[in-house]
Amino acid sequence: MAPKNAFEIQVMRDGRWSTESYIDAEDTAVAAAKRYLMDKKCEGARVIRNWARADGRMVEKEVFSETRTIKDDGPVRLVQVDTAPAKCEAPQDYFGGQSRSLMNRLFRNYLEKVYVTPTELIHNYKELKRIQDKDTLIPSAVDRIAFLQTRDGDQESKARRDEIFKSIDQMSARARKAEALKLPKLNASFKGMLDRVADLAGDDDTDYLAMVVLSRDLGDLRNWLGKLDRLCKLAMEESDLHSLEMLDGVIADVLGANVVQEILGWQPSLAMAIVRLLDLAEGNFPAENSEAADTVELLNALLKAGKLPASRLCLIDRAHRQLKSANALYRSDPSKEKDAFNTVLDRVVTPTGLLFGGETADALTTRITRMVEEGGAAGRRSAIQTAFNSMPDKAIGLIYLCDLANTDFAKENGTDIIALLDRVYEARALSALCLRTLSAKDRMMRATFAHKAVSASVFPAAVKTRLTDHIDTVLEKYLIDEQIVEKLDHHESPLRDRAVRLVQFCAAGVLPEGRAMTRARQRILALLRGANFDARFVDGITDPAKAQKALRDFHQLLVRAGFGG
Repeated sequence: MAPKNAFEIQVMRDGRWSTESYIDAEDTAVAAAKRYLMDKKCEGARVIRNWARADGRMVEKEVFSETRTIKDDGPVRLVQVDTAPAKCEAPQDYFGGQSRSLMNRLFRNYLEKVYVTPTELIHNYKELKRIQDKDTLIPSAVDRIAFLQTRDGDQESKARRDEIFKSIDQMSARARKAEALKLPKLNASFKGMLDRVADLAGDDDTDYLAMVVLSRDLGDLRNWLGKLDRLCKLAMEESDLHSLEMLDGVIADVLGANVVQEILGWQPSLAMAIVRLLDLAEGNFPAENSEAADTVELLNALLKAGKLPASRLCLIDRAHRQLKSANALYRSDPSKEKDAFNTVLDRVVTPTGLLFGGETADALTTRITRMVEEGGAAGRRSAIQTAFNSMPDKAIGLIYLCDLANTDFAKENGTDIIALLDRVYEARALSALCLRTLSAKDRMMRATFAHKAVSASVFPAAVKTRLTDHIDTVLEKYLIDEQIVEKLDHHESPLRDRAVRLVQFCAAGVLPEGRAMTRARQRILALLRGANFDARFVDGITDPAKAQKALRDFHQLLVRAGFGG
């Protein structure tokens, strides 16, 4: 609803007027309207003065208006993609997140011209009809996807193409039917609208028609930030998990557009843009640096609270694709390319390994293939070696190799990955496997993380056994050389303190199952089997109730440390 006294700025795109904002001062409003006209996609801009009469009636008067004919930019080109998700077997499958993400990439050039999300595209008949009439976009997209989904030979491309066209016809018929329905407007919460739609539709149609309503609502906003702000405000007010899931999918659609550039604002390099994308995915983006600070604050809060998992994955995927791209990480100064890469590396390497496992390993290695001199198989081999050497220590390097072994790099360079494991076997002491600057606890935990990564890896069983045995040997040697267990079980300390320290050590996750852990547990068992252990454990606690509580707490700690239930 318009304020009682304000100047309303409206913009025309695709023959439709839509409200962009309200401003108090006329000269400021006119100046803002003229700025919209600087966009070659803008067909017109006008300023409407709204004011309330004494009798309460609203009066409108046009104070500025300019329209123009926009020249057709010519054919809209399909964006080339090299991978496609699993086949959609039924029309409903095309409404899923992976399918919409692919639409976002394929039709990026078109969607940026009309400011429409994939969700709007497939739930609004007019938008679906418009893209079907636009050049050869749909046939070209169908051909490409059919080829990608049948190149392994399990189906003929023509047969798959016919299946996709049939599904598109069914989607179009469904959208056309929904176009004629009188549906409630989205004037309050999304869940409230969903409930009203449920009263009008069957169970199978409720979610679909709710998305039709949302698409109509978003259709009045012909800019990405406006759509994102609207969706974030709806999500902030929503507590229903299913409604949040639906909104999350559409927010992910918007984040697949170029609005991300407006969110990030100016960045000195692609490397920093990638870092900031990952910050945003975690809900930690510095909003003050954005051109859309208010909206970013909402988005940050939602992402940090874990309410937008699909949007988070969209941002992570975008960061990985940018890292894998041929674009320079520091375009203005090629001499800073290596430093820019290290900036990204520092962001994606954590104490437990790579930030997003195999996807991050694949993206980092792909980027390095563009930085090494060799090409082909030799270039990939060199990139893998360079990536391993770039890790902070051999334990993280091993986790990287475990992640990489589960990517496409392993198909052609599996032997190169296995060969690098010799570098791990060379580390016969914990200080050679993990950073010396780490504390004793952190070094043991890092080695344990590497042990777990190997156990969960796709390496052959014999390789996994050799690696885990090697790490266990290194950890056992460290316990012996540094007398870790003996220091925890110092004979001058009271029995209760010694027992608690030892059990806490076993329960802390600093050691994997194996010889090192067995050595620590044997020391505990020796204490437990001592004469009158319970009485000696509570020695000095005069209150019987407190003594019993101390024993109960200790027994619970024993269970957590793996001493049985």
